[in-house]
Amino acid sequence: MSEDRKRAIAQSKNIPIVTKASLLYGDSTVTRALIAAIPYCGGSLDLILSQKGEKFVQQRMETLISEISLRLDQVESCIIKPEDEEGVYDLFQSVCEKVIRTKSENKIKHFARLFSDCVSGEKEWDETEAALRLISDFSETHIMILKIFAHAKPSETDGFTGLKVIPLFDNSVIKDVEPLIESLNYLSEAALKMYCSELVSKALLADEGATRFVGENINILGATPLTGWLLDKIGVSAQS
Repeated sequence: MSEDRKRAIAQSKNIPIVTKASLLYGDSTVTRALIAAIPYCGGSLDLILSQKGEKFVQQRMETLISEISLRLDQVESCIIKPEDEEGVYDLFQSVCEKVIRTKSENKIKHFARLFSDCVSGEKEWDETEAALRLISDFSETHIMILKIFAHAKPSETDGFTGLKVIPLFDNSVIKDVEPLIESLNYLSEAALKMYCSELVSKALLADEGATRFVGENINILGATPLTGWLLDKIGVSAQS
């Protein structure tokens, strides 16, 4: 491949970054030799980078397009006005960039729903972009935790009455709700606390323990208005 051709690929805005990497990598003899020399997994990495990377991108994009087509086929109308065209373009570019970086089919479906609902609805570009960023940053475990909180029954414990609160590891304070770790027993305590801390940092969960009791930080959490907002955006009911 000529230097001009390499430069054209690198500068193109129409080629996904993963595809660019695959095309440029396949023509780089020195880089390929270095990758292949990595102990144990060098050969596999070389195969993935040189041949399979573009295939992975194509499969993910096909899933996205199929989901968008399916969803838009079910709406009564979808009118794209001239003043909306730039917003549609930017949103689709943002969705594609996130899709090629995830192997989760569920996340790709969430991205497709967010795009389809936006372009066929109120064209809430900024709000949809915010939801896209959250879904891109979160794993399916994060979403599962949000579902559990959204569907929790309001507590009857003094100090928490009417709140959807759940203790993480023990119910010595919140006695009428089983600890979150019981529903996610495949996680270690450290991992569960990490997932929940990330949700608290985005205001998708509230640290109710820290608000009411000294020393209960990230031990008693509650749903927030944003919990239901994000779940509604991706089509998950926040009602029990």
